[in-house]
Amino acid sequence: MTAELKMKNAKKRPFKWTRELVRLALNDSWTQTEIAKACRTQQSVVSAWSKGTKRGTEEQLKPLLNIYGSKLRRNAFRVYWSLNPENYEKQFFRVEGKVILSQAFFDPRRDQRGKLVKKIPMHKLVIHHQGEGKFRVAIQGRLTFRDSSQELECSVEDAIWNSQISEQMDVKSLLEFVDKYAETKLRDFPSDANTLPFLLRQALLNHGIPVDGVVEYPALW
Repeated sequence: MTAELKMKNAKKRPFKWTRELVRLALNDSWTQTEIAKACRTQQSVVSAWSKGTKRGTEEQLKPLLNIYGSKLRRNAFRVYWSLNPENYEKQFFRVEGKVILSQAFFDPRRDQRGKLVKKIPMHKLVIHHQGEGKFRVAIQGRLTFRDSSQELECSVEDAIWNSQISEQMDVKSLLEFVDKYAETKLRDFPSDANTLPFLLRQALLNHGIPVDGVVEYPALW
């Protein structure tokens, strides 16, 4: 099955945020009849959408997604920051879109006898789905103090990471980027380097996003 065909099938699946999307339109003075006309369905169906008892497909809801999709995505975001180690200049980022994968990579710290003392998260990837098949990645490294090389600690986990934000990517570019990251950045983390490509593909499929190169064995219903 080609990626194009998979994408068409994905658009026919129930849209998870149907109720929220319809309510955005209703709160913007649309009537259920107007929504039904725009989505080429019946008013009773729109009523079920607004109550959350039924879900429309992405294809059905496209007229509303074109208008309110960006607002719907803005409801999910994360804040990141970067810190220049030379001059301590700070920069802050607000990245919208649902997080489909957040994976940290740990450095095992051992005592003189080789016994594991604790695991310290040193690298992390956070992948946002920003709609229309586009993704953005937060590439994170653990913040350390310049004079002592000790890791920065904070009760809020998001604050301990120095972040770089990627450009938007499509699925193909995302897969290539993460596979390359696993191969190069995680060279000293062999278990993570081998499992990260699987975790990404699993996350994409779990969120209804088609992935080329995955052998499918569909059930017969």
